[in-house]
Amino acid sequence: MRGMRPTQPGERIFAIDAVRGVAIFGILVVNMMYFAWPFHAEVAGIELWSSTGDRIAEAAIRFFAEGKFITMFSLLFGLGFSMLITRAEARGARVAPLFVRRLLVLLLIGLVHTLFFWVHDVLVYFALTGFILLLFRNREPRTVLRWAAVFLAVPIVVTTALAALGVLAARSPEAAAQMEAGVAEQRALFAQLYEQAFATYSTGTFAEVTVQRLADFGLEFVGGFVGSSLFLIASMFLIGTWFGRESMFSNVDGNIERWRRLLRVALPVGAVASLAFAWVSLATEPTELSWPLALRTAGMFIGGPALCLSYVAAIVLASRHEFFRRLLQPVANVGRFALSNYLMHSVICTTLFYGYGFGLMGHVGPALGLALTAAIYVLQLVISSLWVRRFRYGPAELLWRRLTYRVV
Repeated sequence: MRGMRPTQPGERIFAIDAVRGVAIFGILVVNMMYFAWPFHAEVAGIELWSSTGDRIAEAAIRFFAEGKFITMFSLLFGLGFSMLITRAEARGARVAPLFVRRLLVLLLIGLVHTLFFWVHDVLVYFALTGFILLLFRNREPRTVLRWAAVFLAVPIVVTTALAALGVLAARSPEAAAQMEAGVAEQRALFAQLYEQAFATYSTGTFAEVTVQRLADFGLEFVGGFVGSSLFLIASMFLIGTWFGRESMFSNVDGNIERWRRLLRVALPVGAVASLAFAWVSLATEPTELSWPLALRTAGMFIGGPALCLSYVAAIVLASRHEFFRRLLQPVANVGRFALSNYLMHSVICTTLFYGYGFGLMGHVGPALGLALTAAIYVLQLVISSLWVRRFRYGPAELLWRRLTYRVV
């Protein structure tokens, strides 16, 4: 690690901070539903709200946000890896030991975050998936993109195959009855898990909630990460690496036509795929092996990255103009301290919703959740804009920096 140092404030790229600040908002938009209600309800098929406002808000979240901002964070992580390689090569330093140390520190932060605050932490997933990037540090940009496509295709192909098997099996009355019984059993199990989780999160002590959180993390890790998010994160890591190799952020003017073409292509593709995802998510049960499940998966793994990329392109293009740059400055301030602001979400929201705090679990639907999200984000805009005047790093960024680079 000789000669290596973290990115200095004067070396920051405004568009990257702006994208990161938008991602912080989008992550909270999606997570708010899961702060307010245990995630088991979705698998159990439990309807949590019936008002028109909440249904419209949920549809908007599914379309505009779900799967779009974890991809944005993932892209930025891969971009950071590419920039780290560039700096290491320029200084003749070895990148692998430094990057492994960086991942291990992130994993430690994520595990602490998971244990004491938030079961749906993404830092653990980023740290574990990040080791894949080391396999691509010397690969050609075209190869990197091809593997990104492979990672996106795997869940779509697997789910489509399972759906096809389910549809074929359903032609047999006996097999159809067995499948229906299996789905009913799974729903009943998750309904029971939901009741237990709801009771613990809404009335339990900190110790009781911690035990519940660990149990839920096991379900989330196997079903959410290994079964799905791993492929999405890995793909966007590689796309972010490609962005770095092609200097898409460091030389925006030289890549302006690429950015415009990306916006023109990604926006309609992402909109159509995300519409399919939102419609299927609201109209069907996620446990049924059927064509809607395959469509939902395709909508997520195509619509999420595509709409995410259109958001990124729009932000980058807007940041070239002084008017929009001034508007985005507070957002970029949030992005400079993205890790601290992400962790702040959990501190605030678990205090609001859990029993050892204000006990609002089960009282906030998607519509009110969006308002609460906006209020928290405005608070972060203010705090980050004040913080940047006096400090170079956020508290979590400073910890990550010191443990990674062994600096004070």
